[in-house]
Parts: sequence; structure tokens; C-alpha cells
Amino acid sequence: MSETSEDEQAQLQTSDEELSADEEPKKAQMPGKRMRKTTATIKKLKMSLMTMRPRPMRIKLNGDKALTWKDLGLNETLCKACDELMWKAPSKIQKEAIPIAIQGKDVIGLVETGSGKTGAFALPILHALLENPQRYFALVLTPTRELAFQIGEQFEALEVSNKYQTVDQLQQYYLFIPVKYKDVYLVHILNELAGNSFMIFSSTCNNTVKTALMLRALGLAAIPLHGQMSQNKRLAALNKFKAKNRSILISTDVASRGLDIPHVDVVVNFDIPTHSKDYIHRVGRTARAGRSGQAITMVSQYDIELYQRIEHLLGKQLPLYKCEEDEVMALQERVAEAQRTAKLELNDLEDSKGYKGGKGGGTKRSAAGGDHDDSEQFTGARKRMKPMGKGGNNNYKNKGGRWSYLLYPFRRDVESTTNQKRHDPTGTTVI
Repeated sequence: MSETSEDEQAQLQTSDEELSADEEPKKAQMPGKRMRKTTATIKKLKMSLMTMRPRPMRIKLNGDKALTWKDLGLNETLCKACDELMWKAPSKIQKEAIPIAIQGKDVIGLVETGSGKTGAFALPILHALLENPQRYFALVLTPTRELAFQIGEQFEALEVSNKYQTVDQLQQYYLFIPVKYKDVYLVHILNELAGNSFMIFSSTCNNTVKTALMLRALGLAAIPLHGQMSQNKRLAALNKFKAKNRSILISTDVASRGLDIPHVDVVVNFDIPTHSKDYIHRVGRTARAGRSGQAITMVSQYDIELYQRIEHLLGKQLPLYKCEEDEVMALQERVAEAQRTAKLELNDLEDSKGYKGGKGGGTKRSAAGGDHDDSEQFTGARKRMKPMGKGGNNNYKNKGGRWSYLLYPFRRDVESTTNQKRHDPTGTTVI
């Protein structure tokens, strides 16, 4: 036994160059114990690895039939984006990886360069993002900075091809108005679409507070939301709107992204966005999850160029939101009175919260940056104003969940206005 072991040991230690032609076949025919043991160990390792790791999923490719992007289960918007990028058909890695990734399962892909790896993971990421929009969604790690830029460009190319599209359930309109009567037209829209929930987008923090105070002076349940509010106050305002305790949310672009509020019926762009892409984010707050919705953009004589950029990005012209001018202008007197009330209340806010540290100095802060989430406590200005019409505030009761306090008095004003005519010195009849 010892001699045999020494022979086998010698054979294992002898290099291939030292073996003769006669010894090589003999070694192949009679492997030593150590080689047999090594082979058995390798087999055991392979079996254990096979049992530990999950079985790879294979996708049926329907024979030789060429698969389309739609066949992989991608969102229709992404299918159109791929067509616009001249991606005619999915590659092999994309055919196998995309359906698995869309299901939310883990995928490990190994393929040569230039075979479509980026699209294999970028498309499922964008597919999931379209289903559930969020501000921060995915992290892509790359070994080099240059590759990160390259992958980023492909993501941007896919987004540019589809991000300026809106859902079919969204009805979009524009309303051309003189900037002087902007508040009047806003109140008219709220009156005409009474019973819906509104998100009104304004350009500045101060405007959100001022507009909310004006609408409250008319008895409307409005609440502001802007970036100068503390986080707690922002959440409180948002929760009131989500809980339907407030039917009107007036916000800056801080609420244009990432918020999922299913019951938003109408979006009003009170101030047109400076950046055209912000329009898509704003109107995306309504018509979500298959529901219908409306978006109305108010365009003044100073906003024409900005509005034309939006239409250019959308690739279509929006219809005009029709409204009777006589009915709108009948609201002018009441809105003007509400504006005066809002201005006084805004001054009250500045007086009460205008200076840090109280008496003796400090820096003055705007009313918009105060600690009050919706300024409901500040009604002192309304008490100083004369009540509008007989019975004071009795004309402003909300009946049946609709804003009849606006409808009925204003309808009477409209009828009296349209039936009366006055003449100016030039002889022109003015209605």
C-alpha cells in the first residue's frame, strides 16, 4: 500500500513536460485517489450552489416571432418613446430582463457591450415611475463617471420623448384675461365649478396667502401652502385638504410634484409657470388613476410667450374656456371688497408676526413666513369692514354643499346689469 501511495504521489507531483508519451494514457485511465476526491468535492459544491440560488426565469419568445415593446408589458407611453428614439425592437437582454423587472423581481444580467443593457433596466424603472410618480425613486451605480453621464443621457432621452404628454382623461383649457381682473375671473371659475375640489397654483408665497385671505372673505374654504411655512404647518395644511376639510388649496410649485391626492377635480394655473415643464407637473395633480379632471390656465397680456411655449411642448393648441364676460364683471364689486379685506388682514399678519424677538428690533419677516398654517385666526379686518348686503354674513351660508352664497346674489346682479344700459359722452352704448 505504501509503495502504491508513493507512486501516485509522484505522479501527481510530476509535471506534464516530464511525463512520457506512454505514461500519459496510463494516468488518464487510472486517476489517483486525490483527483477522485477533488472531483467529488467540486460536484458537491456545484450541487449546493444550485440549491442555494433561485432558478433563473426564462421568457418564452414565441418561436421566431419578433417581439414588440408592447409585448414585453411596457407602458404605452414608453412604447411610443421607444418608437420616437428609433428603437425598432427589443434586444435579447431586453426581451428576457424587462418582463421580469416589471414584475418587481431581481434580475442579474450578463451580456456583451452594446447589446442594450441600459434600456433593459431603464425602461422598467420608468415604467414603475409612471405607475407611481415620486420625487426620489431609483439609484443607478456605475464604475466610472463617464458611464454615469452616458446612462443619464439615455434616461433623459426616454423622458423627453414622453414627459410632455398628458393623460387623455385630462381636459385642458386656457382663459385669456386682463391682469387687472385676474381675481374676478378666478372667483367666477370657482363659482361656476362649485362643488369640486381645487388646486390653485400661484407664483409666490405672499400671493398664496393673499389669495387665500381674499377667498375666505367671500366665504370660500381656501388654505395656502408654500415653502416659507414650517414643515409641521405644511403637513397640517395638506392634511386638511386631503381630509376634504378645505376644498381649495392655493400653493406654489412646492405642491406640484410627488403629491398623490386622488380627489383633486380641477387645477387652476392662476400664475402661469415660468418653466414649461412645471405645467406638466401641475396639471398632473388631477386626472389620476383613470379619473377625469380639468386644468385651466389663466393667461394675461403679459403671459402670451410663456403660454405659447407650453403649447409648443404639448404639441397642440388648447381650447378656450368659455365664460360670459357680463357674469364675470358682475362679481367685480364684491371681489374688490374682498381684496380690501384681505389686504387689511395681511397687514394684521405682518403687524403680529412681522418682527423677530418682539419689541426693540430684529429683522422684518413677510406674512407668508409666519407660523400660522392658514391664517384662520386673523379675522379682525373683516369685523372692521361693513357687511355686504342686508343681513350681513347671512347671505354667505353654504347650502347643500354648494356655494349658493355666490350664485344667487351674483345671478341677480348679472340680470340687473344686462338689463341696464348706460351711455358715455361719445355716444357709445356700454352694457
